[in-house]
Amino acid sequence: MLADPATAPCTAPAAPDGLTIWQFGDYEFQPAQDLLRHLPSGTESKLEPKVAELLRLFLLQPGVVLTQEFLQQSLWPHLVVEQNSLYQLLTKLRKLLNDASRQPLYIKTVPKKGYCLIAAVVSAELTAEAAVQHRTAAPGNNLFAPAAGRSVLLPRWQIYAAVALVLAGIAGFRAVASFGDDKPAAPPVYEVSDVSYALGAEFDVDAHPIDDLLAYIKDVYSLEITDKHGVVSYQQRFAERIVKPAWHDTQKLLAFWHFREDSCELQILSATGAVSHIATPIACQQVQKPVWQSAEELVLVVRQQHKQRRQWRPYLYRTANREWVPIPLSLQPGQQLVTAVKGWQGEVFYLLKDDQHQSLLIDISGQVKLRWPYPVWLIAFDPSQGVMVTNDNAKHTSLQALAPDGRRYPVFTTAQGLFTSLGIDRSGVVYTGLEAWQVDIRDQDNLPIFSTSSIDYLPVSNRLGETAFMSRRSGVCEVYLHSQGRITQLSQYQGYDFVNFLEWRPDLSMLASNRDQDIVLYDRKNTLLQFPSLAQTALLNLGWVDNERLFSFDGTTLRLYNLQGRVLQQQALHAQNVYFDVQQHRWLVHQKQGWYQLAASDLTAATRLQLLQQLQPQQSHQMQNIRIRNNRLYWQSDWSKHDYIWSMALDGQHQAAQSPVQLLKSGNLIWHFDVTPYGELTIAQMDAVEGDIKQLKPVAALTE
Repeated sequence: MLADPATAPCTAPAAPDGLTIWQFGDYEFQPAQDLLRHLPSGTESKLEPKVAELLRLFLLQPGVVLTQEFLQQSLWPHLVVEQNSLYQLLTKLRKLLNDASRQPLYIKTVPKKGYCLIAAVVSAELTAEAAVQHRTAAPGNNLFAPAAGRSVLLPRWQIYAAVALVLAGIAGFRAVASFGDDKPAAPPVYEVSDVSYALGAEFDVDAHPIDDLLAYIKDVYSLEITDKHGVVSYQQRFAERIVKPAWHDTQKLLAFWHFREDSCELQILSATGAVSHIATPIACQQVQKPVWQSAEELVLVVRQQHKQRRQWRPYLYRTANREWVPIPLSLQPGQQLVTAVKGWQGEVFYLLKDDQHQSLLIDISGQVKLRWPYPVWLIAFDPSQGVMVTNDNAKHTSLQALAPDGRRYPVFTTAQGLFTSLGIDRSGVVYTGLEAWQVDIRDQDNLPIFSTSSIDYLPVSNRLGETAFMSRRSGVCEVYLHSQGRITQLSQYQGYDFVNFLEWRPDLSMLASNRDQDIVLYDRKNTLLQFPSLAQTALLNLGWVDNERLFSFDGTTLRLYNLQGRVLQQQALHAQNVYFDVQQHRWLVHQKQGWYQLAASDLTAATRLQLLQQLQPQQSHQMQNIRIRNNRLYWQSDWSKHDYIWSMALDGQHQAAQSPVQLLKSGNLIWHFDVTPYGELTIAQMDAVEGDIKQLKPVAALTE
């Protein structure tokens, strides 16, 4: 029988001495080399260290339920990590073993208890000579028969085989939906299955409404078209990033976005990859999923720089003449466009959010169709049920359905990652991208101090060796401090306000951040004060002028505050961004693809800007994360949706053979960065990204 998790060991047992090899099912594992071998084919895989350690823990205790707490403590001793970090390792290991979580051959999830290796395990210790013979043996040979130079340790495999049979009979999980007796229709029950299960990241999925066609993005640069079981029929790799594929309602036409430098290009392909149309590129920073209004017209939502502000703007795009026509949505004060979606009777609706983080769905006339009391950013229409399916109100691990008559029900909940994309066909089958990743915050020795699946981070270290950062591990933005080996949560919020900036006071006694348009001050224990910035739009930057004053900038107005939140000064200033150089006591202004300086005393005479350095478009586009360390200026930009981190000496000291602006790092999915007091660059970047496409198929409706 399975071991009781309450009695499971709290420390990992020691591995046998010598050159140990484990065999289980079709696989063999050599822990000394982190090598996994598929016996029938002879294929070998070099495992990541943490994945190898996880497999070792299972193989040391087959048939024993290992609790999540035990696995986390064994894998990350003395390190605070999120529960999702363990899920990521399990997902990787299951992929390598070609093991399905719903019908496992190797690793079984025991609900509310932990995980168990259910395969029979044989271990052996080889002499050095036998190990060499083993490495050169023909694929498929069983070297676990007794022979000179090795001893065989047989487990109680009969018991484990029996356990496996019992566990195989346990029913897989299903999404459970509840409904009131007064509702007109019972919600469906969904059965989950994998469409893609290969290593790598598959995301941004869309399903053709009527044909057996799927499309998704693979590993950022590849477009894949498959049937609805995941069999690939067409794939193409692009030099720049591509996103958001969308099928036409009835025709086999696929629209998607292609990032090119500072612009976005809409492309349309046939199901076989033939190019049907390429739109005139449009300046953009981000895009949303295209919505087909007809075979010749699409509704496109693009985020652009407009009057010194970044905002989402809707267009009607006509393929016949490549015309971009702005759509005149009537928005109330505080409302912002999020995306567009096709819904009832084929009508296009617009998803908005307000300054209270509530969401609403309107038609082009402004009439409200649906409301949600939380931020909705993931949405798709289910024509079989007449509902909009969206993300949940917290960690985005659940999908919810809402109808115009108020009917609502849960669709599905996962513990394996976050839902990031949706496509639903006419029969109500949901195809969703489920992504998991890990981001590490590191200390001055580049050792991880905090790991999470949070999608936003703001690490900022100081000369005392402390690191403050923002994480959304709880579902909302919280500020943490790592100091003297301990992590302290400085904020306690329940709302959806977003934190974009985090800065140490010059004397290191205090921290400042925004929370939407508010400004928040912290000491090393908790939150001290929160006050409004008075900005009417999202802040572009926030920081310190000195130990007694802070500044904020929203693209048109620069404001200075005292520590009680009172506005001391405000000045009209039109620029892409602004930062204050405390050491040189001057303003650094990003404007007209250049860095300019302005003495602090000349703030009221903004025409006295002096050019410091002209920038290339690649260095200037969508600039963010500005900071100064050791008299050097650092910032981040993107170009063709590829991320770059730059550095520039502020004292004009650089070698004649070098450009004044130096590229420090480039890559995909770099969220934020930090520069330690020692001048070392640390990155808050998506690591170990895993993404899979899941099918949620309605198999029944709940009955009383």
